[in-house]
Amino acid sequence: MTLILSFIIASNIESYRHPESVNFLRDSLLESLEFQKEKSDNPTLDGTFDQFISDLEYNLIERRYKKLSLTRIIGCIVALFGSVFLRQKKKIGLHLFLGGSLFALVGSFYFTGFSLSGWVLNFSFLVFTLISGLYFIKKRIHLI
Repeated sequence: MTLILSFIIASNIESYRHPESVNFLRDSLLESLEFQKEKSDNPTLDGTFDQFISDLEYNLIERRYKKLSLTRIIGCIVALFGSVFLRQKKKIGLHLFLGGSLFALVGSFYFTGFSLSGWVLNFSFLVFTLISGLYFIKKRIHLI
């Protein structure tokens, strides 16, 4: 868990320093969606593709991506301290871990919204938080 949180912190520090990297991601996704839209002959999917494209153009901009990265850095640092205390079997570690993870998730959804692009960017972190959070909540009787 410490390794995963450290990796998330390091990658978000780099994203915070260079938010212009989101332009490449956005352009690649938009190009792929345009290609899939042209390839698809289903007219009912055209509206879905258009909505996802406009959502990506609105959410994946440098200013939002920089705020998203900063929120994740802060939340993951708190969660990292929590994981250190969890190794020492202290209950405060569970609270710090869950608080930091939830801060990062809520902040991430605040800056990206609950749209499809928000879920795409936050899904893996959400799954990580749920699995590790449920595991430690179940094991909390062993904490002092």
